[in-house]
Amino acid sequence: MSFVENLIDQVARATGLGDNTRKFVGVLASFIFSQSDGFKGFQKLFQKAGLGGIFESWLSGSPNMRDIDGGQIQNALGERNLGAIAEKAGVPKTLIGSAIASALPLLVRSMTAGGVVPNGIPASLAGLAGNVDWGKGTVAHLRNNRKRGSLWRWILPILALLALAYCGWHMRGKSPPVGTPAAAIAPVASTDGTAQSVGAPTFAFQHSGGKVDVSGTLATTAEKFQLLDALKSTFGDDRLNARLDVDASVKPASWLDRLKGMLPSLKAEGLKFAFSGDAVKLDTSALPEAERIAVSSLFQKQLPTIKVEGLFDRGVQAIKGLKAGYSATELTAALNQTTVRFDTGSANITRSSEAIIQQAADAIEGAPAGTRVEVGGHTDNQGDAASNQLLSEQRARAVADALIGAGVPSDRLAARGFGSNRPIGDNSTEAGRAANRRIAYEVLP
Repeated sequence: MSFVENLIDQVARATGLGDNTRKFVGVLASFIFSQSDGFKGFQKLFQKAGLGGIFESWLSGSPNMRDIDGGQIQNALGERNLGAIAEKAGVPKTLIGSAIASALPLLVRSMTAGGVVPNGIPASLAGLAGNVDWGKGTVAHLRNNRKRGSLWRWILPILALLALAYCGWHMRGKSPPVGTPAAAIAPVASTDGTAQSVGAPTFAFQHSGGKVDVSGTLATTAEKFQLLDALKSTFGDDRLNARLDVDASVKPASWLDRLKGMLPSLKAEGLKFAFSGDAVKLDTSALPEAERIAVSSLFQKQLPTIKVEGLFDRGVQAIKGLKAGYSATELTAALNQTTVRFDTGSANITRSSEAIIQQAADAIEGAPAGTRVEVGGHTDNQGDAASNQLLSEQRARAVADALIGAGVPSDRLAARGFGSNRPIGDNSTEAGRAANRRIAYEVLP
C-alpha cells in the first residue's frame, strides 16, 4: 500500500468520512501549503494560538503524539478558514473541526517522515483535490479576532453580570430543582434513551511467517502512534502489518506503556496475544518450552494488574498431568512448580496469578480425602528480618485465603511464614533472590 493510500485509509477510519476522505485530505493538504511560508507558516498558526507544543508532537520522530479537539482547531485556524475548508472538501461545517482534529496529526506525521519538513505540497497529495483557490485573507483571523475581541472583552463581562442579576432576581424564594446536581454528571444518553457505555481498548498481536500482524482499537490518535512507533522500532516497518482504529468512546489503554516496554522481548515466531480491556489472552503453544516460560513470566511480571489467561506455568502443566488417584506427595510436587506473584513489597496477589491459584485449588480439592496442605511464605534476605517474617506470613495467608475463595475447604489448609530462613537460592544474586521469594507447599500429617 502506497504512502498516500495508507494515509487515506487511516484518516478514513479516524474521521468516518468514507469515500469523501480522499478529497478531504487533498483540500487539507492544499490549505496547509497555501499559507505564507507554506508548512512553517501553517505551524505558526498553532504557535500563535498557544498550541505549538501539540503541533510539534505530531512531527515525525516525536515519541508522544498529543491529541487536539475541534475547539482548539478553531482557535488556531479561525471560523472563516474552517468554513472554507468545509465548503471545498464537501464536509458539513458542524463536523469539520472534529474531522481536522482527527486527520491533521496523521497528515503532519506522514508529511514529515524522516524528520524532513516539506518545502511544498507532496506531488502525491497535490492531485487529490485538484486545483483549489484559497483567495486572500483566509489566514488573518488571529489579527481580526484581536480587533473584534477588544470590544467583546468589555461587553461580555457586562452581559454576564446582567444575566446573573436576572437569575438571582428570578430565583428569589425558590429552591433549586431537585436532582439538578445529578443531572450535571449523568451519563451521556444515546439516541434511544439509554446511557452510552465506555468501550474497552483492544489490541491483537500475531508473529507468523516473519511478519507481525496487529489490529485493535484505541482511545486516541496519540495512543495509536505511540504504539505504532514502538512496533516499527522493534520489528521494522517492512515487517509490520497494522490496522489500528481510534474511537473516542474507548477507555485509555492502561497497559500501553508496559506493552511498549515489553515489545523487544516479544520477537518469538509463533507468539500470539490479544488484549481486551484489562485482560489479555496469551497463546504460546507454538513456542519451545523455554520461550513459553520466558514469555509467560514476562507477562506475569510486567502486567500485575491485568488478568492474563493462557500463561505457561510448569506447575500448571504438572497439575494437568496428574493422573487419577494421585497422592498427596504427587500433589505438592506439582504445586511447588507453580509461580504465584505479588505486588512489590506487599501481600497483594497479582491478577495474572488468579488462574494459577484456581488450578492449584482444583488440584487440592481432588486430592485424597483428609489431605491437608501447609502454604508456606518465603522471602529473600533483603531488608529487615522482622519485616521479611511478617511479609512472608501475610503472603502465605493471602494465598491460603485465595485458595479457600476458589473452593478449597478451610480445614484442609494452614498458612505459615518462614521469612528468609529457608533459602533455596544464592541471596547474593538476583536469580537466587528471585528463587527465594516463593510460595511452597507441604503435606501436613
